[in-house]
Amino acid sequence: MRFHWMASWLLFLGWGITAPAMEFVPLQQKAQAHSLTGSSQLNDSLYSNPAASSFTQVYSVDGTFQMPKSFAVSILDTKTSTIGGALGYFRHYLPGETASPFQGAKLALAGKVEESVAVGVAGKLIWGLDAQGNDARMHDADFGVLTNFGFIQAGFTIRNIAGGKVELKQDREWGVGGRVGSQDTLFLSLATTSTAENMKPYQYSIGAEYISPYFIALKGGFRTQPDLHKSYWGAGASFVSPKISFHYAVEFPQQSVEKTEHVVGTTILF
Repeated sequence: MRFHWMASWLLFLGWGITAPAMEFVPLQQKAQAHSLTGSSQLNDSLYSNPAASSFTQVYSVDGTFQMPKSFAVSILDTKTSTIGGALGYFRHYLPGETASPFQGAKLALAGKVEESVAVGVAGKLIWGLDAQGNDARMHDADFGVLTNFGFIQAGFTIRNIAGGKVELKQDREWGVGGRVGSQDTLFLSLATTSTAENMKPYQYSIGAEYISPYFIALKGGFRTQPDLHKSYWGAGASFVSPKISFHYAVEFPQQSVEKTEHVVGTTILF
């Protein structure tokens, strides 16, 4: 079947991976505390799980701005072919830093291998300044699987399957997650993120979303990193219409030394 050889090869490369960093956290993930690894998504799938757009049928353009300077733009097409594609660019400043951003471009392909199972792969190029102020560049890829049985979904993703780059604070990591829904109105999502050195997850996430019949969606979540004694709350709201949506998300730490992060975005569907 299509993608079977790709899935086997990538899983082999990714077996035994390590470490903890996403190059850009998309808006919906921010609002729901990084809990959407096992959830169907639109453009945010570029960063959360490359397979997560496979159960949609859209052509969409998305823009996200994270204060004060970070942003991302992307195009997703799952409408014109059985194999969906997404292309995105991001510019990401680490919290507390304003002079040395990561920049990156991603290209993803995804599709169903069975009626309820999809796989996806996202190639990436990331560049920026390392801790010593030298130019650094990385080529790598993410791989994801998503199963969709209607009211329940589950997913698995490997990030930086070729190893990442320490100088850019990018390492291997893997995550698993799931989402359950009731009458397409109320959703609960769970996810964990782990390293190869320690199979015990270093991060646990839980999120929820309520979609009202009046084009408003409310969402929130909580994530914790017990070994680092860190935890974060997320919240957000969206105005959702058939053609254009507007989003807002906020994530604030329980540690006073870290800053609250605000994100706004819009999605246009054709």
